Order: sequence, then C-alpha cells, then structure tokens
Amino acid sequence: MQNHTFIDRYYHSQKELLDFRNSEDRDINTLYSYLNNLHSTADKLKNLFDCNIKSYPEFKVLRLIRNYFHHVGDVDEVRLIATVEENVIMSHTQHIIIPLETFSKSVKSFIDNNVVEGRKDYKRKMEFVSKELASITECFSYLNDILPNMEMCCNKPSLKLDGKNYELGFDMYKFIYNITNLISDHCRNIEEVSCKQVIQDLDVSYTAENNIGKIDMLCSADKMPITTMQGMIYAKEKIELAV
Repeated sequence: MQNHTFIDRYYHSQKELLDFRNSEDRDINTLYSYLNNLHSTADKLKNLFDCNIKSYPEFKVLRLIRNYFHHVGDVDEVRLIATVEENVIMSHTQHIIIPLETFSKSVKSFIDNNVVEGRKDYKRKMEFVSKELASITECFSYLNDILPNMEMCCNKPSLKLDGKNYELGFDMYKFIYNITNLISDHCRNIEEVSCKQVIQDLDVSYTAENNIGKIDMLCSADKMPITTMQGMIYAKEKIELAV
C-alpha cells in the first residue's frame, strides 16, 4: 500500500488539467477536483511535514477560486491554445480562462466572509484580508483595478473591441503551473515524499526556477492584448465600454 497518496492524487489531477496528453480525460469535474486536491495537499504538507505552501500568492489566488467553487457558485472554465500576434512573446501556450466576474466574486466573497462590521474581531480580520490581498498583487497585476471597481467587475464586465462585445476573462494557467513547480521543489526536499515514484518521475522542468513571472507577456504598445472568454483579443482600432 502506498504512503501519502495525496501527493499522487495531486499530480494526477494536475496532469489531467494541464497536460495536452490528458485532454480527452477532462470533464466537468476536472477543475473542481484539482482545486480540492490542491487544498488537501496544502493541509497535509503542513500537518505532516511542517511544509507551508499556503503562503505563496499563487496558492492564495487558487484558494479564493476554490472556496467560491466549493461554497458559493459554479466555476466554468474555457480551455484554449494561446495565440499571439507578431512581435508578441507569451510565457505559456495554454489558457484556462474563467470569467473575470467569477474571479471578482471570489475576491468579494473572501472579503465579505471575513470582514463584518460590528464584530469584535473586525480590526484583526481587516488586517488579515488586507495582508492577503496585498500578497496576491505580487503575482497578479490587476487586483488593484478590481478592488475599487468591485460592483462592475462582479456584473459580467465586458468591453467593446473594434465594435464587438467581449466578456472579460481571468487566466488561471500561470497560477496552477507555478504552484505545481513550488510543490515539486518541496516534495523533493521531504525525505518521506521524495522517494515516491510520482516525484521520482517528475520531469526536470518541474521546478520554481521555471516559474512564470508577474509580467508574463512582452509586446509593443500597439499590440496590447485583452483577456476575454474567447482568448486574447487584439483591438486594432477602438476599445470602448460595452453597453
């Protein structure tokens, strides 16, 4: 009987979610299973080995989405191949896009559940929430745009690009890729886990040294793409608020 099978479950669900070779195995439960396995892995690494992956901003982003998925509403993703225009360099070739509305509601739910005016722990909870959101900005550039525009962002935010309306999206790929590399590095350093076959079989690319940075795209000012539910859209002439 294998020990610490939560590690096996994590990599099984991660590969099903990200690996092209497992695309036929994906179904409506794939993302949900991955997020729950990530949550379970974080708990067990901490409890069993005093290994804390919960402090990483990528984990915090995914935990917001997981908790919304688990307790509040559905999270439906779109899987796309990343396409770029000339003179654009992107750090990854896949998208896992959920509506920006869903991510914004995840953030709002986290704030609302923790910060309740009139409660004795209001100040402590406010400090906790502020610290968590500040940490997320280390890996996600646009949270400071969402927070002051929360009502709009929670109501199917859209833009009209060259005359066509597009619902805005949030790409989860980078956060899943990065946290998997971080988990892999930790697992290699834990004696009881490093000997597991799933860790032994990891490709050498599974390391935080290959993590995608906060700025994951290089492009000129006239080639700036916008993440939508239909992928990255490059407006040629006009960007307007959708009515």
